Amino acid sequence: MGVEEEFLLLDPDGAVAPAAPDVMRRIGHDDRIKPEYMAYQLETATSVCTGLDELRQELTRLRLTAAEAAENAGVYLVASGAPPFRAGPLDALSSEDRYRELAARFPAATAAGGTCGCHVHIGIPDRELATAVLSRIRPWLPTLLALTVNSPVSDGDTGWASFRYQNQLYWPTFRPPGVWPSAESYDREVRSLVDAGTAVDVSGIYFLARLSARYPTIEVRVADTGLSVEDTVLFAGVTRALVATLIDDIRQRAKVMPAPGHRVSEQLLAAARSGTGQTARLLQKIIPRLDAAGDTGAVLAGIERLRREGTGAQRQRQLWQKYGPTSGFIGALAAETVPARI
Repeated sequence: MGVEEEFLLLDPDGAVAPAAPDVMRRIGHDDRIKPEYMAYQLETATSVCTGLDELRQELTRLRLTAAEAAENAGVYLVASGAPPFRAGPLDALSSEDRYRELAARFPAATAAGGTCGCHVHIGIPDRELATAVLSRIRPWLPTLLALTVNSPVSDGDTGWASFRYQNQLYWPTFRPPGVWPSAESYDREVRSLVDAGTAVDVSGIYFLARLSARYPTIEVRVADTGLSVEDTVLFAGVTRALVATLIDDIRQRAKVMPAPGHRVSEQLLAAARSGTGQTARLLQKIIPRLDAAGDTGAVLAGIERLRREGTGAQRQRQLWQKYGPTSGFIGALAAETVPARI
């Protein structure tokens, strides 16, 4: 497995800070950290990890590196699915030509501002098998979103647990994967979307779970970026066990009726609003694979932590109630983002 995390760069007063070029200069050459769509965003990417402890260490190091460079540039690194304050240049693009083409083609999505997600890659070298997993993961996406909601505040409490999810709907391919009988049919669908101008290229297909355009992986993209490292580790552990379980089902020829697309979309909207999903049912399904990977204790502890402390969205709301629209709120989010040194 591997994980990509996206972050905001914010001024101390909470305005978005297009400081990514300055932060990247301070980081120096590190191909694990790069600018994102907006000039106030960064993305980190772990190497391939085989265990949750290894993943936790990589995520921690990457956040610490990015946060130190951001601090030296006079800004905060903040893990939130959407900018908490709609202040500053929300449409400040990074300099890549591809991003300028995206902005020209999808102005409404760009005007909504940058959002930050967490993408978990699970290795599946067989693309036919990976395509079959996409069809079966659809009904579980709302629960994965509910576990990871982390964007309730945008100039006040939005009423959403994942305001990012609502904003991402401006992108025409931001939707659950379809039900494809083969990798060839998946590729044909992707080509037709690009040819129709719905995406600028294969990497611009934003299905909530997709075949990676670069790696032999399935990439699960439904989640808000994790407020803490532990939130991200939990999401990765659950996702890996779910994908492994679905592979078992496919190999055992377990029958399943494809989840209707409209129902999945309705459940995703409900999860984005309320942050609730069928967590107990998901855990029951994946426990054998969690046991096999030695991840049961870590995942159950993570679920208990969410029950006790709240999801990222619930913890953000608690901080908002404490600090309100002040720099204290932004500082508290930054403190939640950056782990203790290891």
